[in-house]
Amino acid sequence: MHMLGYFYIHYDLEIHMDNCVRNIKRVYSKLEKYLENPTEESIHDMRTTLRRLESTYQSSPKKIRNNKKMRAFNDTGKHLFKINSKIRDIDIILRKLSTDGKMTEEQLEPFEHSLTQERDRQLVEARKVALELQDITVPKIYDKDEISRKLEKKFRQKITKNAGRLKVNIEKKTPLVISDVSNVGELHEVRKDTKKLRYLIELILPKDHDKSDNNTIKNNINASHKEMSYEILEHLEKIQKMLGDIHDYDIVIDYLNQNTSNKTAVSDTLKNIVRNREIKYMEFVDYAKSRRLISSK
Repeated sequence: MHMLGYFYIHYDLEIHMDNCVRNIKRVYSKLEKYLENPTEESIHDMRTTLRRLESTYQSSPKKIRNNKKMRAFNDTGKHLFKINSKIRDIDIILRKLSTDGKMTEEQLEPFEHSLTQERDRQLVEARKVALELQDITVPKIYDKDEISRKLEKKFRQKITKNAGRLKVNIEKKTPLVISDVSNVGELHEVRKDTKKLRYLIELILPKDHDKSDNNTIKNNINASHKEMSYEILEHLEKIQKMLGDIHDYDIVIDYLNQNTSNKTAVSDTLKNIVRNREIKYMEFVDYAKSRRLISSK
């Protein structure tokens, strides 16, 4: 059986709504730090927070998603996420050209100049969008005391449907990724779906879980199912990290191929990047096989 072959979705409205509210509040909190000082760390935190916001939005029934303020909050958040992703990509390119690519300062200088200018432009745009996001006030649409039984059922159905779809996508595309190193598109689709599934499962799990203390799961006959969910979360996070590392190398490879007229001048750098990418790829293949992400015949 695949590692993701089966997992039980235990739905608790109170836990889900608390996590939705927490994810929205976290956006405002991270925005303050981000606007004050958009460092690599605050950009990373902002991106993660916006991913959780999107998961919150996508796990909601149409009635919630059609709320004007909530839709604007999510759409503006997605816009900010895209800009921050461009900024992050620039940081990744500059770092890996120097470290993994082993470029000299002289080789790096022309790339650094243009990339730094582009980063500054993106930061200006990001600040405008961040201020727009900060000005949007989300109404109390995730108040558990105001959710009808009919709407609770729709929340549960939406969670189950989304989780099932993501699980199928991961299990369907992973064999394609493992069988051919050139399946870059499928690899990054698995990466995205893994991340989405992880954040979706997080939405329905309590935040005070402690594996060493079963009392945190109060008289719950579904304790074993929750334990399984936390194990799957760790598994998904591991996959996300491994595929994220590969994605970073692909960003650099794509950048060099598109922005270098003299390929000979960067041939050594490109070889170094590709070699390190292959190492990370094989680590993922070995891990996927060991955890039975693909079927063994």
